[in-house]
Parts: sequence; structure tokens; C-alpha cells
Amino acid sequence: MIITSLEYSVFIILTITLGFGLVIVLRTVMFTNKPRIPKEISIDNLDVDSAIQRLSKAVQFKTISTQGQEGFEPAEFLAMHAWLETAFPLVHKHLKKEVVNSYSLLYSWEGSNSNLKPVMYTSHLDVVPIEPGTEDDWKYPPFSGHITEKHVYGRGTMDVQCGVMAILEATEWLLANGYKPARTIYLGFGHDEEVDGLEGAKKIGELLASRGVEMDYVLDEGLPIAHGLLEQMSNPVALVAISEKGYLSLELTAETEGGHSSVPQGKTSIAVLSRAIHRLENNPLPGNLTGIVQNTFESMAPRMSVVYRSAIANLWLFKKLFQKKLSAIPATNAALRTTTATTIFDSGMKENVLPTSAKAVVNFRIHPNDTIDSVVEHVKKTINEPRISIRILEGAINPSPVSDINSKYYKMLRVSIRQVFQDVTVSPSLMVAATDARHYTHLSENIYRFLPLRSQESDLDRVHGTDERIAISNYADMIRFYIQYMRNTAVVKEEGEKPEVESKILI
Repeated sequence: MIITSLEYSVFIILTITLGFGLVIVLRTVMFTNKPRIPKEISIDNLDVDSAIQRLSKAVQFKTISTQGQEGFEPAEFLAMHAWLETAFPLVHKHLKKEVVNSYSLLYSWEGSNSNLKPVMYTSHLDVVPIEPGTEDDWKYPPFSGHITEKHVYGRGTMDVQCGVMAILEATEWLLANGYKPARTIYLGFGHDEEVDGLEGAKKIGELLASRGVEMDYVLDEGLPIAHGLLEQMSNPVALVAISEKGYLSLELTAETEGGHSSVPQGKTSIAVLSRAIHRLENNPLPGNLTGIVQNTFESMAPRMSVVYRSAIANLWLFKKLFQKKLSAIPATNAALRTTTATTIFDSGMKENVLPTSAKAVVNFRIHPNDTIDSVVEHVKKTINEPRISIRILEGAINPSPVSDINSKYYKMLRVSIRQVFQDVTVSPSLMVAATDARHYTHLSENIYRFLPLRSQESDLDRVHGTDERIAISNYADMIRFYIQYMRNTAVVKEEGEKPEVESKILI
């Protein structure tokens, strides 16, 4: 039997096609098994009604931060400090309290085993102001802490008095129920996170560093439990940010000849600068579906439709197509790359006078794949215009280090989340905004940014907006989560005079 060259070519093509198909199917199957549901935990005698009353009271303190701090009211922060002492008597009896830089709080719960590194739970005391003119748009007054059958309303119920109060509620409950820390636990509450945290969290971080403190992990507020994150995901996703983007604002200044508009001398400074901005916004820094973003989708794949599960399982084949789709969606595009946004443009003083100068500010949120230096170099090459000078504005910071998702503390965080929120998928993610956690990166390699707050798409406008609120059932679960993560990693039940056993906390 003689096989022609055509038949042989067809045979090779079919073999390769079947081989590709088999690989795709096998890799898809590997992503099909859903994670096990942890055994439900029991937290008895949690007085949710009293906790809700305390949250309502906390919201009533106007601990507002504004850019420039024109509306800063020291008395409100000091009044809240004093009230916390009465609201959490066991915390203030057993933990050391320090006031840092006048308005931030640092609590220390001394551990029994000095061989274990401490850990830290953080949130912030300050909130954003109410936008002038929107006060009457609120269903209930924004600082009333109004309680309905299902919700607590008020500024800070989502961002992020709920975090401060839930951590303190968890600590108070553990103390009341005979738990003691095997490792030292720090609670850090900055007072100016909404305006970069330079006077609050940064000072706390500097104080701890001066004492030689090194942490096994830091858990800060951050991303929520997102419902309806993707059309292809029926389950909510608990997003744990293991890194956050850096921040860079560049001031671009174009200088040209002035004169009268009736006799223009070539391109005006506005035209030169406009052309440069057009180039920047149409030539973004490259994105890449690797690292954190790839880990995010791989963790969600088992609960996605078979089409998306197959694509994620076989990124070696579908990567470019999948990346193109993600780049077209603003939220996922921001996770793929350093973003570029022109936020200020200033030039001209009179309609018939050619401006000699034009200035613009371009803001970049720097992806962990980039640095301040690499972004500046990209801007210079993209603009390629000697008439434009570039100045780095104050506040620039490189992206934070990426925490290891194979760390036992990340794994235990994932378990702790699912012990309380059993319907969720837990996924590592990238924080595209800034948090106080960036001021603690020198204290630990394991920095996690997660707030156990259930968030629907309809809730997004409430954060920093009108009718901010939290579900009472969600707040109760927030407290349970902090209790459970501390029980899993840092505290043990007091049993007479028996010493704590390290294996109990490092499971």
C-alpha cells in the first residue's frame, strides 16, 4: 500500500489537531474540580444587636479627612478615642494602647511565645466628607448611624469604620471567651488613610520599625466579596489583594513663543502639549496576562462556564485572545497594566493671546511589572518632544511587593474566609487603589488587603457616595471572620494552666 504525500500531510494535520484537542480537554478537566467546602465554624454568644449599636455610635463621630485637611476636626477623633475605651472595656484592660501622632491608635496584645513573630490587623478611623449639596439626597442623615431592620446607614459603614469596629469586636469576644494570643497581635488604626496615610499609618509603621518589629503577616482593609463580578461566575468572589499599584503624577510643561492670535507663530503650547497627551493616551504601557491576574482567573476557573474554564486552562493557546477581551473592559484592563489618565490641563489667559506655556498633569497607577523610572522613560520616548519638560510630583511611590499565595498565612486566610462565607470563591488580586498597607510593607513579606464586606454592583456608588450602608447580617459575619482568622493563626483557648501549643495555631 502506497501512502501519497497528500494523505501523509492530512494524517499529520489530523494527528496534531487531535493532540491539541486532547491537551485542551485534559487541562480543562484539571480546572474542573471545585474546592472543598470547609466545615462550618461555630461562634457562640456573639451579641450582634449590641455590636450593631456600637457600630451605629462609631459612625456618628465626624472623623473626616479632606485634601489639605481644611475640615479636619481633632475633637471628633479624640472623642472617638475616649468612647472606644468604654465600648470595649476588655480590649482596654488587656491590650496596651498607644496614641500615635495625636490621632492614630496602636494596640498591642502581648503573646505568650516570643519565638513566634507578631501579626497585625489594620483599618482606618477617618472617612471622606459628604459632597456639598448632596446632604438631602441621603435616605437618613449621613452621620446618624441610622439602624433599619436590615442595614446600618452612615458614612463609614462601608469605608471603613466597619473594619475598625469589627476587629475590636472580634478581639473583645476572644478576650471574653478565654482566648489568649500565642503570638503578639497588633491592631493599627490610622487617622488619615483617605489622604495618603502619611501622618497616621506611616507613623505607626515607622514606630514599629524603630522597635525592630517584624510581622508574619499584616491584614489591612482592601478588596471586598464581589457579587456579580463576572457574568460567567455565579458565585461571589472574595478578592484578596496581594499587591497594590504604585502611584505617579507627572507634570508636563510645554514652552513656545507667545504673541497675538492674529499672527500665530507655528504650533501653540496648547497644541504641542495636546499632541503629547494624545500620544500618551493612545500608547499605554503594555499589559500582560501573567502573575497576579493569571492567578486570579485560575482560582476562579473551576466555577466558570466550560468555555471560559477551557480558555483559562489553556492560556498557552488562548492568551492573546483572552487578554484582548480583558483589555476592552476598564476594570480588568486596569489590572493588566499601568494606567494613564490626564487629570489636569491648564493654559491660556485671554482669547486673543497665544500662551507661552501649557501645563498638564498625567496620573499613572503603576502595575507591579513597572516602576516609576520605567514609566518616566516610557513617557519620554512616547512624547519625543524636546519642548516639553517633565516633573515628578510629590507622592510618587512604586508598586508594593507581591505577597506569596503559597504562604501558609495566605492559605489559612483563604480557609478562614470560606469557613465563614461558604458560598464564595477566594481569589488573589491586585489593588488598583491605595491603602494604608503600603506603609507596612517593610514590616512583613505577607501583606493582605481584604475587607469581608459583601458588595453588589449596585453598592459601588455608595462607597464615598450617597446612602452608604452595611447589611446587619454582613457585619455579624465580618466579626466572625476576624475571630476565625485570629483563632486559626494567632490565639488559643485558655485551658487552665496548660501552655499554648504552637501546632494549634499553625495548622
